[in-house]
Amino acid sequence: MANQNPNGRPDRPDRRAAKAAGAVRTRRRGGSRPVLSAWTIAAMLSVCVGASHGGAAPATEPSGAVASLPATVPAELPPWSRGELDIYHINTGGGNAAFFIFPDGTTMLFDAGDFDHAGAVARSRPLVIAPRRPSDQTTPGAAIAAFIGKVMPRGAAPRIDYAVISHFHDDHYGAVRPGLARSASGDYLLTGITEVGERVPIGTLIDRAYPDYAERMDARQMASPTFANYRAFQQAELVRGVKLQRLAPGRTDQIALRAGRADFPTFRVRNIKSSEELWTPGGVKRLFPRAGVRYSNGSFNENPESLAIKISYGAFDYFTGGDNTGMSGLDDLDGVDVESRMAPSVGPVDVMTFDHHGNRDAMNARLLRTLKPRVLIEQTWVSDQPGGEVVRRLANQAIWPGPRDVFATHLADETRGAIGAIVDRTYTAAGGTVAVRVAPGGGSYRIFMLSDEDAGTKILKSFGPYQSR
Repeated sequence: MANQNPNGRPDRPDRRAAKAAGAVRTRRRGGSRPVLSAWTIAAMLSVCVGASHGGAAPATEPSGAVASLPATVPAELPPWSRGELDIYHINTGGGNAAFFIFPDGTTMLFDAGDFDHAGAVARSRPLVIAPRRPSDQTTPGAAIAAFIGKVMPRGAAPRIDYAVISHFHDDHYGAVRPGLARSASGDYLLTGITEVGERVPIGTLIDRAYPDYAERMDARQMASPTFANYRAFQQAELVRGVKLQRLAPGRTDQIALRAGRADFPTFRVRNIKSSEELWTPGGVKRLFPRAGVRYSNGSFNENPESLAIKISYGAFDYFTGGDNTGMSGLDDLDGVDVESRMAPSVGPVDVMTFDHHGNRDAMNARLLRTLKPRVLIEQTWVSDQPGGEVVRRLANQAIWPGPRDVFATHLADETRGAIGAIVDRTYTAAGGTVAVRVAPGGGSYRIFMLSDEDAGTKILKSFGPYQSR
């Protein structure tokens, strides 16, 4: 979260999948999707919209101003093809949500945020909360489910093989509040992951603590209406045959290709961190007590409990780590520096997401120097994301030399005004769903800014190809 530190009858899976597919068919009426490859479309776009990083290769220097996204471009992102790795950082205005299609068609959802938007607007002043996307009338869970339905491989019913919850904050898994719809298939309300699961069938649900919540959570957390709602959802999913698991650090077989391991031997998901446990080449280490850490006021600090994973495919590497933090001591008297100890376990990557939305207690210099990302993606929802200190680290060539492109799902005008011109010099593009499409074999990848106006796949701008390292 931001720096305010917030705290029936089983439905048939085939029926739930059909409902999601039906919603997608309605949106597709009136035309068919392009059949050109993403690589051909991107080459066309580099001419049509003059993308500064389009064409044969990305620029060799960091970008100048934040890209001004054109109102229309003549293309949608072509459907995923076997062998490609797709990663969609979906902009809903409700927090983090990333959907993955692995090279064999296996799917994964990493987080499904949905906080109390109206309450956040009132509580957070003078900070400015990002608008809901695609509209105020669409819940984040519904937007995520609709997007999944639209990008699924041709002929495949919407499904989530692995749903992963990085940690138990509203902007990552949902929030109970007045006015929510009740599930038709269980005794729980629809928000975040519970709403996505109502609309799209899940195979395996993974979080940081199952089933030992009492050992790794605060009693007040466990007693909250939101967590009780999540537990009711889990029990309903268990009846439907969903597997419930805790992410096990070090494993590479927990999140795995379901049907193509022999065809894609270089693809791997490495579990880096789960709650207090960190995988290292020398074994799993404990970063802090199993019972967690607390702020000086006695409240539980959930952020450093976040999961972290690394995805590798050929030469391509991607890292995402929820809200793990990287400041402590005089930099943050209440902070926990997970990033410095975690960075060597991750190593260099091509693409990474911002830890903790780019808040000032994360994205420390050691993490950036070790991971050396070529592309960074920030998922934001409030005007103090990113922190000014973070932007300055991103722009600092002394931390790690070479070009880097920075993308954000949302960047408030108030943020740019408060931090200054360095934002425009550092960020490449902002405003929309940020898609990463990795070519078969993992040798190269492209970045696409997609419109968030209809949870669709209209390309606003394309970047790359980038060569994997």
